[in-house]
Amino acid sequence: MGPTAHNPLILLVSADAVDRDDLVGQLRAHCGEYRVMGAASLNEATDVLAHVAASGAGIALVISAHQLPDGAATELFGQLKSAAPGARRILLTTLDQADAALQAITQAQVDRYLVLPAYPLADRLLPIAEDLLEDWASQYRAIPVGVTVLGHRFAANSHVIKDYLTRSLIQFTWFDLSDDPEAQAMARELNLPTPAPTTVLFDDGRALFDPSITELAVALGLTEEATLDRYDLLVVGGGPAGLSAAVNAAGEGLTVCVIEDDCPGGQATSVVTRLEDQSGFPTGLTGADFAHRALAQARRLGVQWCSAKVADGLLPLRGSHRVTLTGGEVLVGKTVLIATGMSWRTLDAPGVAELTNAGVYYGATAAEAEQTDGEDVVVLGSGDAAAKAALKLAEHARSVVLSVPQSSLRQAPMSAELADLISAHGRISVHCGTEVGEVRGYGRLEKVVLIERSGGAAQVFPASSLFVLLGMVPSSDWVRDVVGLDELGFVLTGVEVSRRPELLPQAWAMDRPPLQMETSVPGVFAAGDVRAGSIKRIGAAITQGGVCVTAIGLYLQEHSLD
Repeated sequence: MGPTAHNPLILLVSADAVDRDDLVGQLRAHCGEYRVMGAASLNEATDVLAHVAASGAGIALVISAHQLPDGAATELFGQLKSAAPGARRILLTTLDQADAALQAITQAQVDRYLVLPAYPLADRLLPIAEDLLEDWASQYRAIPVGVTVLGHRFAANSHVIKDYLTRSLIQFTWFDLSDDPEAQAMARELNLPTPAPTTVLFDDGRALFDPSITELAVALGLTEEATLDRYDLLVVGGGPAGLSAAVNAAGEGLTVCVIEDDCPGGQATSVVTRLEDQSGFPTGLTGADFAHRALAQARRLGVQWCSAKVADGLLPLRGSHRVTLTGGEVLVGKTVLIATGMSWRTLDAPGVAELTNAGVYYGATAAEAEQTDGEDVVVLGSGDAAAKAALKLAEHARSVVLSVPQSSLRQAPMSAELADLISAHGRISVHCGTEVGEVRGYGRLEKVVLIERSGGAAQVFPASSLFVLLGMVPSSDWVRDVVGLDELGFVLTGVEVSRRPELLPQAWAMDRPPLQMETSVPGVFAAGDVRAGSIKRIGAAITQGGVCVTAIGLYLQEHSLD
């Protein structure tokens, strides 16, 4: 079934009928989830945009020749600011119109431009269009129905659901039952009990009450079922390394299924940092932006995406390996890539378990920072992630207390630049040499008790939120008795497998040495943060995900006759 009138629009405006029709056809072939239309003039384009806007469909991208028979592209782009302010714009210009094109760019009327003639035009235009469409989709992701969430801000399940939707780039309307009369009226109309469960409403009439993430993902169409009896590659972990490997493997013609227990990007979406070292993105991008771009690319190449599913076991067998999921499902792959990354180190202090996701949070996203307007918050941690979180929170919160275990910021493992910014910030107070001794609250966090590590003196701080960023630990428990791990739980690969035989559950079984990024089990590989000796950076994980596909290809070639 092709795109309908409800699909987001791509509009191509050009007086050249031959080029216009050719490009419309190319765009339809490459951008199947979008409705692609052509227009020959400014007036015709204006009519099309007005009709689409009135229908309620989104306008994703407008591509226009600079000069049109009855006006200029800049006039059309000016109209877009009110009709569809989020629409992306590409200007097709020529060298003799360079001054006008530069003026349009500096006035932010144009997102990208392409100087004509450009041959072949489609090959030059399509990568630009696809990049802008991914950018548009990350902000205006289209799902079949609208989503409304009713709940209490400090209810644990409300936080989990909002966090998942936000990091999945799903737009939703939030109603707080704590103090919003409209939300309370909706609850009465729905006959919700008291206290009311976190309720997710869809515009098509469906409703979920205290749903699990799996139930929510299924309802929104954010996951799919595995359909093959056996895959060339099972990727466990949909973070940067796993997605990079999936894209590269599918590009080589392999059948690939990704198993992810969260949303695309994993832990890369749970911090406020930006990815600044990825080639091709001069202004940087967030972990969520990268993840959703990579997932869209992977799906276009045929990768199956099984999200909100937890892998809990690995059973190696000759010729194929089985990955078991918590629901009892079993997936089979000729090879397996462990790309489960790392998870936040938990805080062991009285009251924390009871108030987790009810004021005590692991990691810190921009969405969480925005909710702290006028409130007092505490950040626990001493690395760059904690420093960046404190600075982001200070843009919204009334006060930010930063608890650092080290005796001074200079001794903390954060950059000197961030330490200087923290020290100079008027709303951030730093308490070095302290740790959280206790958290207090009834149903939600109310107070955080900091204890001096040297003398044991305690100080109580009122706080609506505590953000815990104490570092991370490898997510490898599910394969602990199957593949070799180092003393800290990171997965051994390559030469390290041969060097550390005492750490292997079973001896290496092949005549050859382990391949690059191959674990102690032949045909099982590891990449990203979970791998021993890897650089713990998003950019490095992306690179590893691509590199390990070469080794996976060698293994499959080696066993092609099995």
